Amino acid sequence: MSSKAFIRSALIRAAATLRADEITLAIQRTLVRCGHSPRMLVIEMHETPARDEPLLRRQFEWVERHFTIVDLPTFASLWQQCLTNPRPLRNRKPPLLFTFDDGRLNNYTVAAPLLESFGARGVFFVVPQFVQCNPQEARTFYYSRIDTRGLPPTLPEEETRSMTPAHLADLARRGHSIGSHTYSHVNLATIPEDQLHHEIGDSAVQIASWTGQSCDAFAWTFSWDSITPAAWNLIRQHHRFCFAPCPGSLNCRIDSPSLIWRTEVEALYSSWDFKFMYSGLVDPLWRGQRKRLRARLGMQPRFSDH
Repeated sequence: MSSKAFIRSALIRAAATLRADEITLAIQRTLVRCGHSPRMLVIEMHETPARDEPLLRRQFEWVERHFTIVDLPTFASLWQQCLTNPRPLRNRKPPLLFTFDDGRLNNYTVAAPLLESFGARGVFFVVPQFVQCNPQEARTFYYSRIDTRGLPPTLPEEETRSMTPAHLADLARRGHSIGSHTYSHVNLATIPEDQLHHEIGDSAVQIASWTGQSCDAFAWTFSWDSITPAAWNLIRQHHRFCFAPCPGSLNCRIDSPSLIWRTEVEALYSSWDFKFMYSGLVDPLWRGQRKRLRARLGMQPRFSDH
């Protein structure tokens, strides 16, 4: 185990022992009732294989007790309400939006039905080139473009398959939102600038042609700094919402729909792990990255970061 992983594990175990996650959530609810801006949270997930369905169900059950799971239109509406009049949100559990990356088939077969069983809908960020792959092509694409850790290709085929355009259309019909995760799962900070329109604009057009709906949301790939000002400006031209792979709770009076923080929580996380991430205890650790990301994009927060 690396020193970074060891420190993270120790922090999570200490928080669980001291019940810091539960105490933090209780404090946040009290602050909202006292008039502070409500906390909003966006979760980023990746693989949701059938073998992890019981773990994901347990996680969703815990989330439902502590948050209000919302879809993207409701999330945007609550954000707007908070800007004009936060009172309606004071007696609610914090809004939480689930998002799923890459367009994996198991997001369609496992995550979407499970989310619907809780009366909720999510956002599925898909990669059009991956979506257009047959099963064998998808496996090659998965290991060359999506999982770039250099691990042996040992996953079963069903875990490296992509959704199809028909799956995306069905998800949209059922009330989920389909967003773009670039056209071919590239690092927007490393490709030539003349390729940005294909990865951002063409991706949005392709997804809209499959779903029959506008592609309002975009989430860039890899890390918090895998973005350039030129790419971000183009994203804002084609999408209403831009999601960053940078953890943090959202404060509607400070943050912007053009730069929405996402906290990664995976289906296989233990209860210690996911409670720590949902509680917001991780937020201070990423404050510096959020500040640097705003500076990289030339974006000034309305107030200081929380």
